[in-house]
Amino acid sequence: MGPWSDKLEMLSSVFRVYGTKAHSIVLEPKEPNAITPHALFLSYYPSNGGGALDPEVYPRPTGEVYLCGMSSQEEVPDDPDQVTSNPESIEVLKRVAKTVSSYLNEENAQVKAEQACFLPSTEDGVPVIGEIPGIKGCYVATGHSCWGILNGPATGSALAELIVDGVATSVDLSRFSPSRFSKRR
Repeated sequence: MGPWSDKLEMLSSVFRVYGTKAHSIVLEPKEPNAITPHALFLSYYPSNGGGALDPEVYPRPTGEVYLCGMSSQEEVPDDPDQVTSNPESIEVLKRVAKTVSSYLNEENAQVKAEQACFLPSTEDGVPVIGEIPGIKGCYVATGHSCWGILNGPATGSALAELIVDGVATSVDLSRFSPSRFSKRR
């Protein structure tokens, strides 16, 4: 359920998962071979004097370039089809693109996608993985933020071990236990 985990009362009564809205664009440069295959993690200072932003630039093997960033905490809509991008955030990402490479400006690259998504975040920034306190046989794995794709296989394996064997041996899940929130309430 990711960022929609908080919509389930059974979970929201134990811990909070909120949505971090992140924006991204996908560009297709006219000269894809001019872009090196190096990811960039930036501190970008907008000309309007705002604080530093942390956009990321990922060239893809297809020749496309994915830029993401411009995150904010927002209410997750009930329907995923209602997730829309913020035009100002998209414009900032386009400015970042043309700042890092002339091959990524509007004359030299086509915008293939302008999008937004919600990342599941927790109050303490740590994923929630394990059995829900007080509900025998009810397990959860959420709150991985942007690391869900990378950590999903290990999370799935450890959660399967926990469900089938009663203990996870591939990953120590104690740090991720939902019971850590019960202690605070």
